[in-house]
Amino acid sequence: MAGTPKKINLCEQSQCTGCMACKQACQSKAIAIKTIDGFAYPEINRDVCKSCGKCMNVCPILNLKGQRGNCHEDTQTCLAAWNKSDDVRIKSSSGGVFSALAEYVLSRGGVVFGAAWDSNMVLRHKAIDRIEDLESIRKSKYVQSDVGETFNQALQYLKAGRIVLYCGVHCQIAGLKSFIGRDYENLYLVDVLCQGVPSPATFRSYLDEIEKEYSSKVVDCDFRNKDKAWKCGLSMYLALKNGAKIRRILSRNEYYNAFYQEFFCRSSCYSCNFKKNKQGFFSDVTIADFWRIGNKIPLPKTVEQKYAKGISAVLINTEKGKSLFEQCSCKIESIERTWNEFSTNGGLYPSSKPIHNDEAKHYLENHNWHETQQQFFPLTQRKKIRNILILTLGEKNIRIVKKILRRILRK
Repeated sequence: MAGTPKKINLCEQSQCTGCMACKQACQSKAIAIKTIDGFAYPEINRDVCKSCGKCMNVCPILNLKGQRGNCHEDTQTCLAAWNKSDDVRIKSSSGGVFSALAEYVLSRGGVVFGAAWDSNMVLRHKAIDRIEDLESIRKSKYVQSDVGETFNQALQYLKAGRIVLYCGVHCQIAGLKSFIGRDYENLYLVDVLCQGVPSPATFRSYLDEIEKEYSSKVVDCDFRNKDKAWKCGLSMYLALKNGAKIRRILSRNEYYNAFYQEFFCRSSCYSCNFKKNKQGFFSDVTIADFWRIGNKIPLPKTVEQKYAKGISAVLINTEKGKSLFEQCSCKIESIERTWNEFSTNGGLYPSSKPIHNDEAKHYLENHNWHETQQQFFPLTQRKKIRNILILTLGEKNIRIVKKILRRILRK
């Protein structure tokens, strides 16, 4: 019947990714935020809702069947890439490709959106338009980011004719694309592969313990420091307000150890609709760590020398993404690698929920992080030895030793 209000229902809580496209689309301000298990979820205020249906129209989960990105079904290769600047690569979590893409957009008067710590160590998406501010949105940060009103902000910049690059995880990019609803030539979408996101509350509890122990506020966190070359999470650095810098390694790096074993992620991460249903990539360019590159297929000697400072895997998903990447060729080196080599990346698949995840979550409410780790996700002796070797020798030297051992064993 014409004029009948829509029955408004958001997607199921277990499937909600927290992209907040629905909240940003609601002009009646009828959607509030509620916190469940430390994660933010949208909630409709029925007294304010005008049943326009905009929230449902932009939800990437409710409209999943109508979306399909680049599935790379027939793709046999991908790119291994790295920034030509060693300084940029050292300041990056992987190969520094995002920095090159962002610098290109900024040099053309554009705006770049990415995740940065605020003054209270809450991770929030923000816009920058100066290269000097790029440092704040560089590097991986293993906690869910609050996108705030950045979808609306990005849309306003696009309508004003500004070039926009928006970087986020897969579900955030899907949410933004659904929110905008059409293709803008001046919009570049870049997603980073993720293995799930822990909650801001979980991260805050970890920081609270650090701050209590050292009697000073944490003002910065570097999850992936490269002081011992490129590797995953062996050295976490926390900067304190009093000027001290704390290095967390091995069994004292509890938060990362939990993340690495996929504890405490958002419910939707354990059944990620964008990965399990092979929806494809909605971005123009996908970037990731190229872990295990060269393990089975040797790298050229010139590339092997680059390994220690980080190498990114790059998927070109659209013609626009191809054009953007080519425009940055003066700052990026790349070579082709096989898709099979890249497919070992865990970010291509939904997170696996640990059997004792919920039990560990409740345990952490009444115990400290170290006790929780010892109980539910302790480092094995083998893992400790491996990590000590990496921290002592560096990953590049370990790769050399492995090659020598393989040659000896063949004789």
